[in-house]
Amino acid sequence: MKKYCILFLMSFFMIFNSFGKNDKQFYFKIDGKINADTGTVSLRFFSEYIPNKVEELVAKVKNNKFSISGYISEPQGVHVSFENHYTSSNFIIEKGLQTISINTDSTRKMPAIVNKTMMNEYPRYTAFFKQHNKKSSIFSQKYDSIYKLNNYQLPKAIKLIADKEDDILYKEGNQLLLRYSENNPGSEIAFWSLIQKMIFGYEPIFDSIYNSFSSELKNGYAGRILNTKLENGKQLSVGKLFPPFQCVNRTNEKFSSAIFSTSKFTLVDFWYSGCGPCRAQFNRLKELYNQFNTKGFEIVGISVDRDSDKKKWEDIIVNDKLIWQQYWDMNGKNSQKLSIIAIPTNFLIDNTGKIIAKNISLEALNELLSRSLE
Repeated sequence: MKKYCILFLMSFFMIFNSFGKNDKQFYFKIDGKINADTGTVSLRFFSEYIPNKVEELVAKVKNNKFSISGYISEPQGVHVSFENHYTSSNFIIEKGLQTISINTDSTRKMPAIVNKTMMNEYPRYTAFFKQHNKKSSIFSQKYDSIYKLNNYQLPKAIKLIADKEDDILYKEGNQLLLRYSENNPGSEIAFWSLIQKMIFGYEPIFDSIYNSFSSELKNGYAGRILNTKLENGKQLSVGKLFPPFQCVNRTNEKFSSAIFSTSKFTLVDFWYSGCGPCRAQFNRLKELYNQFNTKGFEIVGISVDRDSDKKKWEDIIVNDKLIWQQYWDMNGKNSQKLSIIAIPTNFLIDNTGKIIAKNISLEALNELLSRSLE
């Protein structure tokens, strides 16, 4: 139900520079079939977790076939896409030759992949999550139907219920992943599933999942990167003080955590100018701000726009009439250090600077503010 923009930022940090220097590279090749005569297939990586930082490899389709090759240091979580018509779910590639068969009519589904991991473990992995996936599918179908019946907008009361159910399913999925990884410490599929989850922010259970993996996985290149991201991400756990954060407003004044002491609750909202889901929230945020600002509620916007998009950021502030304080973390440099990748992301802070909620829905926020400030 939740919509995010995933940032693939252009800079990586010094802490990663020593990684990968001694990671041996292995050749891989994927021979593919697809139900399309022409076009371009893209193999997309989690680029921060691969030594050469490659984001994608592309191949032309000819006579329903394509071939992609390159180098990896260890098995990799990837997905494939075809033009703007198809995107697969994530899967594992290995060194050496493997084959894939793509049906472009089954977007977000798993293509047929022939390699050791996908042949041997994937059926076991899907069987373990079968009931959870069934519940998730029922949840999506139910609210998609309600969404369409209400002219593609969920009523606030229904949205609040949907968000709560979504959160329950998410936490249940995390618990299941922990159980699976404890029983399968060498699972590449579970390991890359955790990496996928980290895109949407750190959760305390992720430490337990990570620690359940084998030393081989944890000591690989991706494992070392993931460990660093977990350590950085936990600084934004619920119950922690919001950490010092370097960003400036439009007059170049630095952000200070002293701002939290002036209101009972402050919502720190991370966004950027090209993020549709971010801008879709602004009208509702303005309603909440107008209703509760004089009663002890504040909002602080932090943009992760690129330096080339500074004017777009400034124009949106003016044109969308964003009257709360706005700051700019140029290129998202400091946000990424704290493992903030999925945008929008928000944190609700109390007047002591403590994080009391993360990614709170605006319906849940309204409920909390109505209860606490009215």
